[in-house]
Amino acid sequence: MESHKLKNVTLKNNTIDVVGLGLNAMDTICVVPAFPRVNTKTHMHDVRVEPGGQVATALITCTRLGLTARYIGSVGRDAVGEAQLASLRREDLELHVREVEGATSQVAVIVLEEGVGERTILWRRDPRLSYPVTSLRRELIASARLLHLDGCDSAAALQAARWARKAGIPVVIDIDEVYDESTHELLKLVDYLIASSDFAGDPRELADRYGCPVVGITRGAAGSVFVDRNRRLIESPGFKVPVADTTGAGDVFHGGFIYGVLQGWALEEVIRFANAVAAMKCMQIGARRGIPALGQVREFLNGR
Repeated sequence: MESHKLKNVTLKNNTIDVVGLGLNAMDTICVVPAFPRVNTKTHMHDVRVEPGGQVATALITCTRLGLTARYIGSVGRDAVGEAQLASLRREDLELHVREVEGATSQVAVIVLEEGVGERTILWRRDPRLSYPVTSLRRELIASARLLHLDGCDSAAALQAARWARKAGIPVVIDIDEVYDESTHELLKLVDYLIASSDFAGDPRELADRYGCPVVGITRGAAGSVFVDRNRRLIESPGFKVPVADTTGAGDVFHGGFIYGVLQGWALEEVIRFANAVAAMKCMQIGARRGIPALGQVREFLNGR
């Protein structure tokens, strides 16, 4: 079964700014004074259940910045899935979400070190949540100005990227692991490849391997480093802020990056803006709770 909900989204000529296919999740964030040692007990100072997920959080960032967005993904038909759907329906998203009978919705347990903001993530995704190619509709991809992926739904992501390439739609990907052999083929169809530092250290290596026009590596508090279409290296430092939680910072960075790309800004300006959006998110606990509005980001940047 698919659940469709259109909330406060006004489309012009049946187009939407960004369409995303990929992960959503519910995070249980456990705040502890220090990461626990093996075979010990640790008192938790706080426990919060917060919605997250790579593509879902990136798209919500886009809508809070003023873009229109369409999310394609899956949840299990369970209490967690209901909570995830409720969180998505509260945002200005067009939803195309499969509710999969018998599947368990994706969850994560996040151990957050209080006063440090760094987190350790334990997660599980039921294989039955993988979005099938047969459920993917070409018009949902081809009517967008940009496609955002995380590569997790391997076959569907590859098909969506092929449709986007044929329609002349730029593709952005948030990649942190090789899911299967099709990941390599997928990355060759990407225009903006942005990976975590765990995936790669040098964006030039990824650019040479996959031929992507723009490649970036996010490096947490150190900011990000990119290589542009002319293979010019661009290093953009992070912003110093009081960090409460880095959960979702990369996802939010991608949302800010997509906003800048769709504004037609120079790459340096796009990266700086994305760094700012991610930094502001880090000042609150939860992947989505600290996502700023456009005016807040402008005020933040004006003060730097």
